[in-house]
Parts: sequence; C-alpha cells; structure tokens
Amino acid sequence: MIDDYLAGLSVGYLAKKYGVHRATVSKHLTRTNVVRRQHGLTIEEAAEAMKLHSGGISMRAIARTLGVDRKQVRIRALRI
Repeated sequence: MIDDYLAGLSVGYLAKKYGVHRATVSKHLTRTNVVRRQHGLTIEEAAEAMKLHSGGISMRAIARTLGVDRKQVRIRALRI
C-alpha cells in the first residue's frame, strides 16, 4: 500500500484496491510516517468550481467532477 501511494495512487483508489475505508489507508500511512501529498485546487480548478457552484451545482458534485475532496471545494468557496 505504501509503495502504491508513493507511486502516486490516491488514498481513495487505494481504499478501493485493498477493500478498506479511506480512513484506514490514511491511518496506515500516518502510522508508517509516510509524507502525505497535499492536494488543493489549481487556479483553473478553483475558477471552474466557483463557476459551477454559482450555477447551483453542489460542492459534492463539483468535487467528484474535479476529482478532489469536497473539503477543498468548500475551502475555496469560503475564501471568496
């Protein structure tokens, strides 16, 4: 699992691959002191997210569309 994460696979993908919850993957990575990647929205993604949100699309749907965590969309929305 660690090698897969370090190779660039996402926590969500690893959870599906290994048949565990995302939190289990995160805890395992934390326990083994793996440096976690920080994924935020790029400037272009943030602009697209806000355009979609102002059009009435939910943050959850936007996050799925952009392939990011819903919290990242919310964080960006609160900055505006």
